[in-house]
Amino acid sequence: MNARVALAASAVVAGTIAVHAQNVSFSAKVEAVRVDVLVTDKGQPVRGLGPADFEIFDNGVPQQVDLVSFEQIPLNVILALDMSKSVAGERLDHLRTAGHALMDGLTKGDQAALVVFRDAVTLGTDLTPDAGVVRVALDHEEPDGDTALVDGSYAAMVLGESDVGRALLIVFSDGLDTASWLPADAVLDAAKRSDVVAYGVSVRSNAKPEFLR
Repeated sequence: MNARVALAASAVVAGTIAVHAQNVSFSAKVEAVRVDVLVTDKGQPVRGLGPADFEIFDNGVPQQVDLVSFEQIPLNVILALDMSKSVAGERLDHLRTAGHALMDGLTKGDQAALVVFRDAVTLGTDLTPDAGVVRVALDHEEPDGDTALVDGSYAAMVLGESDVGRALLIVFSDGLDTASWLPADAVLDAAKRSDVVAYGVSVRSNAKPEFLR
């Protein structure tokens, strides 16, 4: 099965009991962790799955799955767009077309934001439910300078974590970083520990987009 339908699985990850001398007291702590899962069968969403259909491991240790639910949860979509001089012309047209297609796919309750990176990172628009604002900002940005891909991706990830809700980060670039200050490995490690779901999309070029992969 491939993945396409969002399911939320709660896993109980810790339970602790503390006993103190003389004045005996008990405290218990249970943390629920949501795990987003995508499942399809021949391109169609698979429904009716339960806890027994999933196995979750944390560093090799099996975790208890208590709840599985199918939900349409509003998204906070962060679009991180490469606006360096290397994407001018046809590449820029493709990036803008992809950005508009993303805005067209938003539904009621979703929000979107635009982060632009060249030599430096700038905020095109903050999170907004008005996709039209993001479209206008997309069309007004012009390419110039070098590419701070790693820095831009990190800034967009931080923006995605700044608001309550499920954050989806999509980074559009030609994949070649020429101006970032942050080390790529540190940003990738932060992404692994983040609740933001990130996708890297590269326009076709001779560069090898290792960071986006």
